[in-house]
Amino acid sequence: MSIDFVSPEGFPILGTAEVVLATARIAGIDPETQEPLYEGGAEIHWNFQETQHKDGKMLFVCSNGQDWTFDQLTQVVARP
Repeated sequence: MSIDFVSPEGFPILGTAEVVLATARIAGIDPETQEPLYEGGAEIHWNFQETQHKDGKMLFVCSNGQDWTFDQLTQVVARP
């Protein structure tokens, strides 16, 4: 069963905050600054996806792009 939740401001919760490991492609490295010269594109390593937490609580993302912990959310009650 699925139950909907909204942020404290009333925006729908879309998912969880995730960090995904990626390798950004480079064309080289500037020897003076030691900064990469980005080529464009990246390889995403989906096996290293990790849900983010704050103070040990899972973070949920609302449609306004903000992160919230579960205890901050409000359950949406369906009306008949």
